[in-house]
Amino acid sequence: MKQSSEGRRWPPWQRALVLALLLRVAYSLLAAVFVLIQPVNWRLVQSNALTENLRPPEASLRYLLFDVWERFDTLWYLHIAAHGYDRADAVVFFPLYPSLIKIASLLIPPTAAALLISTLAAFFLFWGWQELLLADGPPTLVNQSVFLCAVWPASFIFFAGYPESLLFALIAWSLCLARRDRWLAAVALGLAAALTKAIGVVVIVPLLVMAVQHRKIKALPVLLIPLGLAGFLAHLHWTGHATLASAYGQYWRTSTAPPWKTLYVSVYTLAHTPNPILLMNLIFLLSVSILAMLSRLKIEHLLYSAAAIVLLLCKQTTPPLQSMMRYLLIIFPAFAGFARLLQGPRLQPRFGMVCAGLFVVNIGLLWLFVGWSLVL
Repeated sequence: MKQSSEGRRWPPWQRALVLALLLRVAYSLLAAVFVLIQPVNWRLVQSNALTENLRPPEASLRYLLFDVWERFDTLWYLHIAAHGYDRADAVVFFPLYPSLIKIASLLIPPTAAALLISTLAAFFLFWGWQELLLADGPPTLVNQSVFLCAVWPASFIFFAGYPESLLFALIAWSLCLARRDRWLAAVALGLAAALTKAIGVVVIVPLLVMAVQHRKIKALPVLLIPLGLAGFLAHLHWTGHATLASAYGQYWRTSTAPPWKTLYVSVYTLAHTPNPILLMNLIFLLSVSILAMLSRLKIEHLLYSAAAIVLLLCKQTTPPLQSMMRYLLIIFPAFAGFARLLQGPRLQPRFGMVCAGLFVVNIGLLWLFVGWSLVL
């Protein structure tokens, strides 16, 4: 009875709101402190694209709150929001997130707009993830899964100027709405996911499984979800821009490859050239894959995880598995799988220690990210 009364006092949206606000404040404070105490290697900064006009670190409130987050991909999304796809190498960044930044920038500065959108998306992410899991597990499992998602290494990126929280939120709510038999809304969010990142198109896998299970005519629009990806590619073609494949190969040292080849190259590279970031990416790839299988969620969620991981491994980068820790954040069944592992009587009391350990790793990655030492 006590647990159910707590559930009534803290509905999913309230837990999500408190968690998102607390993490927004925590990451903002930590990033501000980190940038003040870290020495800056300006040569390392300028080895990255779009850094020519970056302001050097300073103790002003604007820099500590906003400019400290202007790192790596964030610079590209801000550039696209301001100038469109005026560079051939920019086409690998999908349009929904920079479009939202452009709209919000009518009222607030662009970097603040990017952070606001990511923070709002994180709120909907935590809320949607709980709603999605409520049908598959008890309240304790739901609560622990969302906390594990919130502290997972690299999850600070949900609150950076990156589209990961937006993508996760769109996928989670698309599946929630499909489960509630609201197929048109689910498809609309699925199309939006496909316009956020290429991997977003994988939401069609669980939606198709659910559509077949429901056997309803109104679920047929699920087949339209790839049009989000196809529409963006067609726009690039019609406007004379470079194709994704050529841009990835020419500017980003990225190509498509069978997933087993990507794994082989990763292991071979690590065996011959010790690389702690590559090692972490491999460890998290293996861990997330196993935890997703142990989640015991519905078949559509397991197939979603398998399809997403295979698609991610078809992207061969130099160095191998670059940013894989960030990409794996959308494999939400892994958080439920880890929570189930911690349900035993011996491990349950250690849940707080596990979360604390994960959060420490997460903060360590934030330190590297703020210092330009980690491309995430």
